[in-house]
Amino acid sequence: MAYATYEFYKDSYGGDAIPLADFDRFSKRATEYIDMVTLGRAAAYSEEQDLLKKACCAVAEALKINEEGGGVVAESIGKMTRNYAAGVTNTPNEEERLSIAVCRFLLHTGLLYLGV
Repeated sequence: MAYATYEFYKDSYGGDAIPLADFDRFSKRATEYIDMVTLGRAAAYSEEQDLLKKACCAVAEALKINEEGGGVVAESIGKMTRNYAAGVTNTPNEEERLSIAVCRFLLHTGLLYLGV
């Protein structure tokens, strides 16, 4: 079972990037990613601020962006065109995008701590 529902995603998180038809798939994958980076501790985590649900939504959106091929690296508006050479952009790679999403909500919870 995923940490976040579509209702939470729309109403509390304020998300609009993932349609209802795709949310279940992305939220389950996001939950699996969160369980991996927290070494399974997230499943037993009890918190009052919905941080785990928000992290699930953020990671789900990052997974969607990754599936679509990443961020925009070129754009054209009218006659103006902007291109960036490969490797010279500030666009995060797939793993960085997921890490940023999960850290945004879980970094200060202790769930991501890997030390002794």
